[in-house]
Amino acid sequence: MSQTLLVPLDLNQESAFESIFAAVKRIADSKNTRVILLTVIPEISVGVLPFIGLDEMNNLGRVARVQLERLAEQELGDAVAWEIEVRIGPVPRTIVSRGEHYNVDMIIMASHNPVYWDVLLGSTAAQVVRHSRRSILIVRQPGDKPAHINDVSRDALML
Repeated sequence: MSQTLLVPLDLNQESAFESIFAAVKRIADSKNTRVILLTVIPEISVGVLPFIGLDEMNNLGRVARVQLERLAEQELGDAVAWEIEVRIGPVPRTIVSRGEHYNVDMIIMASHNPVYWDVLLGSTAAQVVRHSRRSILIVRQPGDKPAHINDVSRDALML
């Protein structure tokens, strides 16, 4: 029986890679599994960063693709069929829509101990769980401590 796994990765969260790929390898049924590694570059609002152009966004996409390919070869090699996808958009919604598009059997993604900002707005993992009709495995990061609250987060708490 074949299965398709969607594995959204935040390329800035390297500490999660080991546990995510350990979960993927446990669930993958060798050659009968297709793994789609996805990274989503968040949309950048024109009002927030008006000087980011299409060329810069495309360059971010190329860099992300190279990183994902290197990671896939290193972690998955030839053990399973894998492919790479890089998207730009709202992260949780894009993950959910790509899961539907590929008709995946499971989404495997990392979560972390939330900071106050996540509690107020909802973490990416929580939003995906809330809105997806697919099975989801959330891989908690062992020993994570909540991230330091920066000034932006603190200001948001004051609203």
